[in-house]
Amino acid sequence: MTSPSKAATAQKSSSFDFSGRVLRKKNISAEYLKLAIQENDKEKSTTVYIPRNEPVCTPSEFNFLYLDAIIHVQGCLNAEGYHHVTQCNLVKCAPNIKMIKEILVLPNYFSFASTMSMDEEELQLLVEENTKKIVVNSIIEKITGKRAKALPRYRPGRIKRSDMDILENKEAEGTVDDNGPTQSSWMLCQPCQPLNNTISFDRKKESVVNLPDGANDLVSAHGKLTRSEYLETKKNNQATWFIERIKQFEKLPTRFLDVGGGRGDLAVQIALHFPEALVVVVDNNESSVLAGREYAAKCGVENRIEFCCVNFSDYMEEYDAGCQGCVDFVLALHACGDLSDMALSFASSRQCNFIICPCCYPKRYLAPFVPHWHGFCTDRERDSLSRLVELDDHREVSRRAMLVVNSMRKTAFEKQNVELEEFDDKISKRNIALVGAGCLS
Repeated sequence: MTSPSKAATAQKSSSFDFSGRVLRKKNISAEYLKLAIQENDKEKSTTVYIPRNEPVCTPSEFNFLYLDAIIHVQGCLNAEGYHHVTQCNLVKCAPNIKMIKEILVLPNYFSFASTMSMDEEELQLLVEENTKKIVVNSIIEKITGKRAKALPRYRPGRIKRSDMDILENKEAEGTVDDNGPTQSSWMLCQPCQPLNNTISFDRKKESVVNLPDGANDLVSAHGKLTRSEYLETKKNNQATWFIERIKQFEKLPTRFLDVGGGRGDLAVQIALHFPEALVVVVDNNESSVLAGREYAAKCGVENRIEFCCVNFSDYMEEYDAGCQGCVDFVLALHACGDLSDMALSFASSRQCNFIICPCCYPKRYLAPFVPHWHGFCTDRERDSLSRLVELDDHREVSRRAMLVVNSMRKTAFEKQNVELEEFDDKISKRNIALVGAGCLS
């Protein structure tokens, strides 16, 4: 069978509109891709033709026409009986490792959660807290509705000798010895623990639980804990540390900016503990922002928290243009990758106090923005250090790499009187925060 001619496609006699699974595909010309699609209620497949040079596929970020993907197609039958597609949408991701990996590298990967039978927050937590292999396997299980025949065998993260060489060289580069500091432009720092003897991190039961309905007993992306247990023993205690640390500043802030705090875990606690404070939450995950607004309303603080569903770089432009109210304190509790660095840059350039606790060290979402600490290392050193931070199976190595990276971050903003502070690693393995321009009372 040949591809439909342009003249034939122009003579449209009837339309079609259906969804189905991609059974076969074939590149038949430079102009058309031929697909065989199996509709759910039909025994025979339908052959359709998708034009290569027309913007008919949504989403357009990548090619989703994989075998076993479920797609929705619309178009017209021409005079020769060909199904010419004018609109093609992804309905469900194929249980295909390559396709899933292509989605996960996109900056807006979480927006594809529904195609994987997940919600956006569930997918984001899964990606942030697990290895790529476990993430892909879990997504395939979600898509198929079946457990994998054999779960991935647990193997502790492997430490590459080349990565350890880089870590040891960077530690030596930033170390001050008996002969004084090295010629390095940065200095390796040790964190202080100002609150470890004053805060008790006990299991807490909140009157309002910040989880979707029915999600309390679901296993979280954080190991064996349910989502409710993770919230009570980890997330709430992380917020407690932030609250208590804010209280140590000589002058309490009045307008906070919470970067990447969509669901409002930290923002709501700030509003409850500081009755005069206003909080602005900036997050580009729409479902998280909607959940945060609902949580704030349930806690009675919705009038003092503004949720902005926008990229942080766009927020910064609006802020500098005077379209956003001034803030005097910047917070980021586990803002992923270079989002923490952009929050640091924002706080420093606008002379705001801040507490920023980075996570997901290898992630880069905000190019062309370049984190300031990258100026103290090569690309290879940056990649090696970031990989080592994520090795929770090797806690001592992970912590050493975190100290190197955050020491370089501290040096990049030394004019802000930045200190490294550490909280209990029982509530998070990413437990080193950068605290700027604050003084302990």
